[in-house]
Amino acid sequence: MPLPTYDAQRTTMSVFDALLQARRRFGGSKEILWDGNDDRKLTYDEVVRGAFALGHALKRMTAKGENVGVMLPSSAGAVVAFFALHAFGRIPAMLNFTAGEKALSAAIKLGGIKTVLTAKRFIELGKFEHLIEALKDDAAIVYLDDLREQLTLGDKLTAVGGSKAPGLFKARLKPSDTGVILFTSGTEGDPKGVALSHQNILANVEQVRCHIELYDNDILFNPLPTFHCFGLTVGAILPMMLGVKEI
Repeated sequence: MPLPTYDAQRTTMSVFDALLQARRRFGGSKEILWDGNDDRKLTYDEVVRGAFALGHALKRMTAKGENVGVMLPSSAGAVVAFFALHAFGRIPAMLNFTAGEKALSAAIKLGGIKTVLTAKRFIELGKFEHLIEALKDDAAIVYLDDLREQLTLGDKLTAVGGSKAPGLFKARLKPSDTGVILFTSGTEGDPKGVALSHQNILANVEQVRCHIELYDNDILFNPLPTFHCFGLTVGAILPMMLGVKEI
């Protein structure tokens, strides 16, 4: 079977709209995300519901168009958090937790980041307590573990309503809007920020689709963190767009 040709129409939407389109194409009950950390398997419907619930909770502490730091390992939580920010028009800024205190602090200041999302279990396993303590002066630290436990009735109702009728709840985003901010490692000075639009991200996904033969019964293993351009685009976003289960 020949590889598909590049389809520019698949890039003229927001990343969240592309997720919703993939859910319609492959079915909401399809298992698409497998978290090897706790053996949790999520369907498209569960990812979308999780994004609306978490996104609605984050909406109370952030502003539309705000850059929000994401400091998480490769996991289902990182993927859901990424889409949760998009659902309500926030911009994920992926932070390199291996870069060290100085580089992370510089990236937070460069990106105008006021809030950083992370997880207690990740901090404990990675022994990053000293890093979190240092970054508290730069931004508010929000633990997703706590946030999930504190979801309000409004958050849960938004999750249900958003999953059923996403157009009534989700932010209206243009393909040219910023979809993510990535940072260089800072090995040659302070980190530099790279802003990619939704169209940039989806164009990268489309380019990979045209060069690698993938089928919806494949499983893609992604060991790379989401602050890495390959780990984010090919490891996390591409499988969701093409109906390929990722682990």
